[in-house]
Amino acid sequence: MAKQIFKKKKNRNLLLNYFKPSIYVQNVNKINLESLKKHGIKVFICDLDNTLTPFYRRIPNTDNLNLIQRVQKLGMHFVLLSNNAKKRVESFANKAGIEHYYWNAKKPLLKYFRVISKKFNVQSNEIIMVGDQLITDVFFANRAHIESILVVPVAGVDESNRLVRLLDRLVYKRLAQRNILHKGFFDEGEYGIDYDIL
Repeated sequence: MAKQIFKKKKNRNLLLNYFKPSIYVQNVNKINLESLKKHGIKVFICDLDNTLTPFYRRIPNTDNLNLIQRVQKLGMHFVLLSNNAKKRVESFANKAGIEHYYWNAKKPLLKYFRVISKKFNVQSNEIIMVGDQLITDVFFANRAHIESILVVPVAGVDESNRLVRLLDRLVYKRLAQRNILHKGFFDEGEYGIDYDIL
């Protein structure tokens, strides 16, 4: 009986690992892009709403543009991948000069992981996913066996996504209880430090 209980607990931890990010930073500007490049990342997939910019902002700001340019200057492809509608994603991408973007991605489903992998002819270890949600972005990455970077949402709750945010909070709570991930305990340390986790 004790063995069965232990096995169930172990399985629960394995399930929670699907929601564990590779790297946890405060925001996209804290990402050490040079370290990603050094570790062979060729495709930088980024969520849009509350990751790159607040869900209500329609125009990219200077930080957004700088991030995109820095990713591209390092020879990595910047890909915008959002669950939002075409009009929202396409408009932002065009204003930000983002060539590669996908809308209505239905993360954590893996359709666009396959599309992106094929388009850029890359392996799983050459792709990273950046996002603010555990149950969409991080779960998507772990299902695809790619690295992930979790960031703190840059704005308040999007009322259209209340259920997703509620589930996200529940997963955060379970991860903290299992000592897997704690809010506010970021990986970056001093800006520019290499990521050992990759």
